[in-house]
Amino acid sequence: MVRIKNRYIVVQIIPKNAEQKVLYLKEQILAKCLLSHVHKYYGIYGLGLLEHGFRVKYCNERTKIAIFRCSHHSYRFVTSILPLIVSIGDVQAKFRTIYTGATIMQCNKFIIKHQQTYLDRMVGQIDSAKERQDMIKRVMEFDLG
Repeated sequence: MVRIKNRYIVVQIIPKNAEQKVLYLKEQILAKCLLSHVHKYYGIYGLGLLEHGFRVKYCNERTKIAIFRCSHHSYRFVTSILPLIVSIGDVQAKFRTIYTGATIMQCNKFIIKHQQTYLDRMVGQIDSAKERQDMIKRVMEFDLG
């Protein structure tokens, strides 16, 4: 039996409106947006390759990080399309690929390190102790439910 290899792509969603704290995006909206752009640029061939194993595994609206799973053969279609997307549903935003891994556990480890460095940067700028605790709690929530 042949094992199906997957790739997991960790992306950061950067909204055009910098004041927007929480993005109200669902996994279905992200998947539909990405699949429509692959169809637009690569046609039915790219869409057929991608649909086989594509899934949005994780999407955090507060930290603006998402994980896409796709097959080993089609992950290059996804990574080449991500910079071309300028709107997700009705939200003006763009994607920034921050990691591509072979397992979800490696992506999990990377996201924790990424959020820790983000915390170190942001906590230094906050004066109030209560605001610091609030920020740490919001950033470090990570659930692959």
